[in-house]
Amino acid sequence: MTLKNGASNVVTQASERVSIAHIESGLGMLWAQFNQANSGGHTVVMRACMSNLIIYCDTPQEAEIISQEIAAIVDVHPARILLLVGNGKPSEGTIEARIAIYYTALDDGWQVCAERIDVISTAAVTGRLPSVARSLLVGDLPTTLWWASQRPPPTAGEVFFQLAELANQIIYDNVGWLNPAQGVAAMTRWVAAQQHTQIVYNLAWRRFAGWRKLISQVLDPQAAPGALHALHTIEIAHGPHALPMTWLFTGWLASQLKWQPVDGKRLSDSELVWRFRNNHQDIKIHVRRLPKGNPLIYHLLFDWSKPGHAGRICFERLDNERIGIVEALSTVPPRAFSVHVPERSTLVSAQLAQRNRDKIFENALKASNAMSAVFQQ
Repeated sequence: MTLKNGASNVVTQASERVSIAHIESGLGMLWAQFNQANSGGHTVVMRACMSNLIIYCDTPQEAEIISQEIAAIVDVHPARILLLVGNGKPSEGTIEARIAIYYTALDDGWQVCAERIDVISTAAVTGRLPSVARSLLVGDLPTTLWWASQRPPPTAGEVFFQLAELANQIIYDNVGWLNPAQGVAAMTRWVAAQQHTQIVYNLAWRRFAGWRKLISQVLDPQAAPGALHALHTIEIAHGPHALPMTWLFTGWLASQLKWQPVDGKRLSDSELVWRFRNNHQDIKIHVRRLPKGNPLIYHLLFDWSKPGHAGRICFERLDNERIGIVEALSTVPPRAFSVHVPERSTLVSAQLAQRNRDKIFENALKASNAMSAVFQQ
């Protein structure tokens, strides 16, 4: 059975179950069968693989969601995919494997753009997954670990640490973390301990890239003279599960503008306040969670008003494609900006091609950790 994958041109056949010991030979057989079936006449069958991508999930439900995104990723970045499920339900025994290949049509034939290996284990034998993954890596290719669990990576213990040792790059996503302060602190300590030996990347950073670009343009000293110097209040409203992303966003502002954290306070289950200090005055940031919506930033107000001078700008997300300036809450003319909300698969495939460390992100992460420290005082 051939399966079409959403809007992607990539297709795959139903996966086949194999024993752990016969994964490589099983993939070889799949490749040979595909080559034999499609290489007749002048048809060309090409095999492409740019990297290893290890994906770790805690549950079959997480793995099912990831499965819907793999085609879009390998369409852009061909890879050997190792999908590891640490608390799964094998058909028999405590651990099992399934294999499949992904392919797409070329002008003169076919391209096999991914070999996918699913390794599903019960919670009792999750510790075996790193050693299985190590034996399946294509040795001369870079390796990325995508930590798709909702647990902050270091809090997962040895499974994360051992998988991270296999990778040149670690991708994670802080959307949905249950304890943002604990997760931010744990992740920042772990990143600092690596001495920059690996590239570490948070998908949330690219997810709010549009906001960062917009704010940099609108509050540029040439566009809004004195605004950043006089800024004293920021209001942020976000959707459910987006507090960790908002935390990182605030860390970006603090690191770029050289603010020092003073204190933080939780006002309720849905509101908190941070206070920072620059060379001139205190800056108060009030964060509020909306009762419904996607894990996005929806509302952002900057206030630099002072006696005799009103200065405010308020942005709101209008839909998945646009952010607008709210006329009633702003002292600048209203307008709308094109700021697309990308799919997660787009974020991952884009990062797989970017293997340089991002100093601005790392500084934002450090500032986020300082914020978590004052918040727990």
